[in-house]
Amino acid sequence: MQRIDSESASIAPPHERHGRRRFAILTSALTMAAAVMVMIAVFGPHQSVSAAMASLEKVVEAAAKPLDRTYAVSVVEEYSRDKRPRKLSQEAWGREAEEQIDGATLYVRGANQYVMTVMLNTGEKRTSSYDGQQSWAMRENGPVHTSTDLNRFRGGLPGGQQDIPFLNIHAHLSQLRTGYQIELGDERADAIDGTALSQLIGVRKSRDVRGPKRVEIWFDSDNGTVYRMLLDGLPRGGGGPKSVMLELIDQSDLASQFFSHESHHESGRRVVSE
Repeated sequence: MQRIDSESASIAPPHERHGRRRFAILTSALTMAAAVMVMIAVFGPHQSVSAAMASLEKVVEAAAKPLDRTYAVSVVEEYSRDKRPRKLSQEAWGREAEEQIDGATLYVRGANQYVMTVMLNTGEKRTSSYDGQQSWAMRENGPVHTSTDLNRFRGGLPGGQQDIPFLNIHAHLSQLRTGYQIELGDERADAIDGTALSQLIGVRKSRDVRGPKRVEIWFDSDNGTVYRMLLDGLPRGGGGPKSVMLELIDQSDLASQFFSHESHHESGRRVVSE
């Protein structure tokens, strides 16, 4: 057959031989393009997921380092009061949140130390913390309550009972690995200090997963530091907001004993162990 084709080509008119060559080149190009498209379809999503998970691992590792970071907390969106969810009682729907999360400040050090200050409806400041050994909470003029239960004083915070990445950033970021679809976002942003930020997006896989519907993280791709974190679609119980933003405002070193309650009140304050 090759000889027949060769002989036919040798006796074919020049314009026919030219047309055949063009057809062969076009066919080869289309075949290569199709192969590339198949490779992208098969391997592209896998590579994208792998890159996103690698970035998440970097973020988790950075959050575990014993460095001090201060975040400002702001409410991005409140739930509409026009329609009560079917699974939420009228009493819970009408309950006003005691703590004003908007304007709160969160201090973190590594994987297991935090201090958070919020204002109450009464105008008092409430401070809650976990110092690595015990959790504690107090109002400005009240006693210090301590507990060995890490979650003892988190009930009033958005998603406090749903294990969301709010206070213990390191512990809960790791939960995004299994409960959320993770991908790298297309958006790029710059922090106030000029740091170029990349974006990670986590979307909850199902309603069985406890936590917000969507998590967006803006981080330094070089070292994994979280600069901004948006928690969207928070649980609606207790009068909490729909979405909350954490934004890094300081990376200065705090006092060595900053996370213990003794650093936040005068000596002689009554301490109640629970």
